[in-house]
Amino acid sequence: MHGLGIYSHQNSHYYKGSFKNNKTHGYGLYSYINGQRYEGNFKEGNIEGEGTMTYPDGRIYRGYFKKNNKNGYGVMNYPEGAIYGEGSRYEGEWKNNKRDGNGVMIYLDNGRRLEGVFKENVFVEE
Repeated sequence: MHGLGIYSHQNSHYYKGSFKNNKTHGYGLYSYINGQRYEGNFKEGNIEGEGTMTYPDGRIYRGYFKKNNKNGYGVMNYPEGAIYGEGSRYEGEWKNNKRDGNGVMIYLDNGRRLEGVFKENVFVEE
């Protein structure tokens, strides 16, 4: 397949967008059976470049991906609720789906901030 198209796997996932050499390539929308959804760029069958991932639990990530992982600058919004407490937002660097590098975690209940360096999802220094 080459050009614009739709791929649907019964009871599993759905993709609508650009293809190149039978792989997702260019801009598209990918929906998973669990309600997760990605809209953005693909490269040679991988989520790569800028896009938005919406998760079934309410998290929303907007930023950069490399080979299906959050990599580079991005913003993750964590909703208020049982899993994420007061709700928060992380703005900064990611590596292999983890907060890694310079960033800031902002807690939405009172505005407190952790700003500095994160390593594998852990705040390590101001």
